Amino acid sequence: MRRYVPRRVRRRRRVLTTVALWLIAACAAAGFVVARNPALVHGAPESLERARIAWDLLCLRRTLEVTVRSAEFWGPDLLIVDMEVRNRSPVVVLCQDLRLVDRRGQVFFPSSTSVYYVNRQESLWMRQVNPGRSISGKFAFIVADGTFGLACGIETEIGVIRLSAIREISRRGR
Repeated sequence: MRRYVPRRVRRRRRVLTTVALWLIAACAAAGFVVARNPALVHGAPESLERARIAWDLLCLRRTLEVTVRSAEFWGPDLLIVDMEVRNRSPVVVLCQDLRLVDRRGQVFFPSSTSVYYVNRQESLWMRQVNPGRSISGKFAFIVADGTFGLACGIETEIGVIRLSAIREISRRGR
Protein backbone atom coordinates (compact mmCIF):
# COMPACT_ATOMS: atom_id res chain seq x y z
CA MET A 1 0.00 0.00 0.00
CA ARG A 2 1.31 3.43 -0.93
CA ARG A 3 1.94 6.02 1.71
CA TYR A 4 -0.34 9.05 1.72
CA VAL A 5 1.30 12.31 0.64
CA PRO A 6 -0.71 15.53 0.84
CA ARG A 7 -1.52 17.25 -2.42
CA ARG A 8 0.34 20.42 -1.40
CA VAL A 9 3.56 18.43 -0.78
CA ARG A 10 3.24 16.64 -4.13
CA ARG A 11 2.72 19.95 -5.91
CA ARG A 12 5.73 21.49 -4.14
CA ARG A 13 7.91 18.50 -5.09
CA ARG A 14 6.78 18.71 -8.71
CA VAL A 15 7.60 22.44 -8.85
CA LEU A 16 11.03 21.91 -7.26
CA THR A 17 11.79 19.06 -9.69
CA THR A 18 10.74 21.18 -12.67
CA VAL A 19 12.86 24.15 -11.51
CA ALA A 20 15.87 21.89 -10.93
CA LEU A 21 15.55 20.36 -14.41
CA TRP A 22 15.27 23.82 -16.00
CA LEU A 23 18.37 24.99 -14.12
CA ILE A 24 20.33 21.95 -15.28
CA ALA A 25 19.19 22.54 -18.88
CA ALA A 26 20.12 26.25 -18.68
CA CYS A 27 23.58 25.44 -17.29
CA ALA A 28 24.16 22.85 -20.01
CA ALA A 29 23.07 25.32 -22.72
CA ALA A 30 25.32 28.05 -21.27
CA GLY A 31 28.23 25.60 -21.10
CA PHE A 32 27.67 24.61 -24.72
CA VAL A 33 27.58 28.28 -25.83
CA VAL A 34 30.78 29.08 -23.91
CA ALA A 35 32.53 25.98 -25.27
CA ARG A 36 31.64 26.99 -28.84
CA ASN A 37 32.46 30.72 -28.31
CA PRO A 38 34.96 30.98 -25.41
CA ALA A 39 35.69 34.65 -26.11
CA LEU A 40 32.22 35.54 -24.73
CA VAL A 41 33.40 34.98 -21.15
CA HIS A 42 36.52 36.61 -19.72
CA GLY A 43 39.14 33.93 -18.94
CA ALA A 44 37.24 31.09 -20.60
CA PRO A 45 39.83 30.32 -23.34
CA GLU A 46 42.58 29.87 -20.74
CA SER A 47 40.35 27.73 -18.54
CA LEU A 48 39.34 25.53 -21.48
CA GLU A 49 42.99 25.09 -22.49
CA ARG A 50 43.92 24.11 -18.91
CA ALA A 51 41.03 21.64 -18.88
CA ARG A 52 42.23 20.10 -22.17
CA ILE A 53 45.77 19.74 -20.79
CA ALA A 54 44.48 18.18 -17.57
CA TRP A 55 42.36 15.76 -19.60
CA ASP A 56 45.36 14.76 -21.74
CA LEU A 57 47.42 14.20 -18.60
CA LEU A 58 44.72 12.08 -17.00
CA CYS A 59 44.49 9.97 -20.16
CA LEU A 60 48.26 9.32 -20.22
CA ARG A 61 47.77 6.01 -18.42
CA ARG A 62 45.98 4.66 -21.50
CA THR A 63 47.88 6.50 -24.22
CA LEU A 64 51.49 6.19 -23.03
CA GLU A 65 52.87 2.67 -22.99
CA VAL A 66 56.16 1.87 -21.23
CA THR A 67 57.44 -1.67 -21.74
CA VAL A 68 60.35 -2.75 -19.57
CA ARG A 69 62.49 -5.26 -21.47
CA SER A 70 64.97 -5.80 -18.66
CA ALA A 71 66.00 -4.33 -15.34
CA GLU A 72 69.39 -5.18 -13.91
CA PHE A 73 71.27 -4.08 -10.79
CA TRP A 74 74.85 -3.03 -11.49
CA GLY A 75 76.21 -2.87 -7.96
CA PRO A 76 74.38 -2.26 -4.71
CA ASP A 77 72.13 0.64 -5.78
CA LEU A 78 72.45 1.30 -9.52
CA LEU A 79 69.53 -0.09 -11.53
CA ILE A 80 69.78 -0.06 -15.34
CA VAL A 81 66.36 -0.29 -16.98
CA ASP A 82 66.00 -1.13 -20.68
CA MET A 83 62.61 0.14 -21.84
CA GLU A 84 60.50 1.03 -24.83
CA VAL A 85 58.25 4.08 -24.69
CA ARG A 86 55.32 4.21 -27.13
CA ASN A 87 53.42 7.52 -27.25
CA ARG A 88 49.82 7.46 -28.53
CA SER A 89 48.90 10.67 -26.72
CA PRO A 90 48.59 14.11 -28.35
CA VAL A 91 51.42 15.55 -26.19
CA VAL A 92 55.19 15.30 -26.48
CA VAL A 93 56.71 13.18 -23.71
CA LEU A 94 60.15 14.05 -22.36
CA CYS A 95 62.07 10.95 -21.29
CA GLN A 96 63.65 12.73 -18.34
CA ASP A 97 60.13 12.88 -16.82
CA LEU A 98 60.10 9.08 -16.50
CA ARG A 99 60.34 7.87 -12.90
CA LEU A 100 60.37 4.65 -10.90
CA VAL A 101 57.83 4.40 -8.09
CA ASP A 102 57.90 1.76 -5.38
CA ARG A 103 54.99 0.17 -3.56
CA ARG A 104 55.06 2.80 -0.78
CA GLY A 105 54.99 5.70 -3.25
CA GLN A 106 58.65 6.69 -3.03
CA VAL A 107 59.80 8.21 -6.33
CA PHE A 108 63.22 7.47 -7.88
CA PHE A 109 64.59 9.87 -10.49
CA PRO A 110 66.75 8.86 -13.46
CA SER A 111 70.41 9.48 -12.85
CA SER A 112 71.94 12.25 -14.92
CA THR A 113 75.05 10.06 -15.06
CA SER A 114 73.19 7.53 -17.24
CA VAL A 115 75.54 8.33 -20.10
CA TYR A 116 78.44 6.94 -18.05
CA TYR A 117 76.75 3.55 -17.61
CA VAL A 118 74.87 3.35 -20.91
CA ASN A 119 76.36 4.27 -24.25
CA ARG A 120 75.15 7.53 -25.75
CA GLN A 121 73.05 5.93 -28.52
CA GLU A 122 71.10 3.78 -26.05
CA SER A 123 70.59 6.42 -23.37
CA LEU A 124 67.13 7.98 -23.03
CA TRP A 125 68.52 11.02 -21.23
CA MET A 126 67.41 14.31 -22.85
CA ARG A 127 65.28 12.60 -25.52
CA GLN A 128 61.63 13.08 -26.33
CA VAL A 129 58.86 10.95 -27.80
CA ASN A 130 56.58 12.75 -30.22
CA PRO A 131 52.91 11.79 -30.62
CA GLY A 132 52.49 8.56 -32.58
CA ARG A 133 56.14 7.56 -32.17
CA SER A 134 58.08 5.10 -30.04
CA ILE A 135 61.62 5.06 -28.72
CA SER A 136 63.68 2.49 -26.89
CA GLY A 137 66.74 2.82 -24.73
CA LYS A 138 68.15 2.58 -21.23
CA PHE A 139 68.08 4.64 -18.06
CA ALA A 140 70.11 4.39 -14.88
CA PHE A 141 68.32 4.87 -11.55
CA ILE A 142 69.76 5.04 -8.04
CA VAL A 143 67.51 2.61 -6.15
CA ALA A 144 68.09 0.96 -2.77
CA ASP A 145 68.59 -2.80 -3.02
CA GLY A 146 65.68 -3.74 -0.74
CA THR A 147 63.06 -1.80 -2.71
CA PHE A 148 59.98 -3.82 -3.73
CA GLY A 149 57.12 -3.27 -6.13
CA LEU A 150 58.81 -0.97 -8.63
CA ALA A 151 56.75 0.49 -11.44
CA CYS A 152 57.50 2.95 -14.22
CA GLY A 153 55.72 6.26 -14.02
CA ILE A 154 55.79 9.73 -15.48
CA GLU A 155 56.02 13.05 -13.65
CA THR A 156 53.27 15.49 -14.65
CA GLU A 157 51.75 18.71 -13.34
CA ILE A 158 49.23 16.65 -11.40
CA GLY A 159 51.80 14.29 -9.85
CA VAL A 160 53.41 10.98 -10.77
CA ILE A 161 51.20 8.71 -12.88
CA ARG A 162 52.03 5.00 -12.62
CA LEU A 163 52.20 3.31 -16.01
CA SER A 164 53.55 -0.25 -15.84
CA ALA A 165 55.11 -2.54 -13.26
CA ILE A 166 58.60 -3.97 -13.53
CA ARG A 167 58.08 -7.73 -13.40
CA GLU A 168 61.63 -8.99 -12.92
CA ILE A 169 64.90 -7.48 -11.72
CA SER A 170 68.18 -9.36 -12.14
CA ARG A 171 71.76 -8.85 -10.98
CA ARG A 172 74.71 -8.29 -13.29
CA GLY A 173 76.95 -11.32 -13.57
CA ARG A 174 74.33 -13.81 -12.38
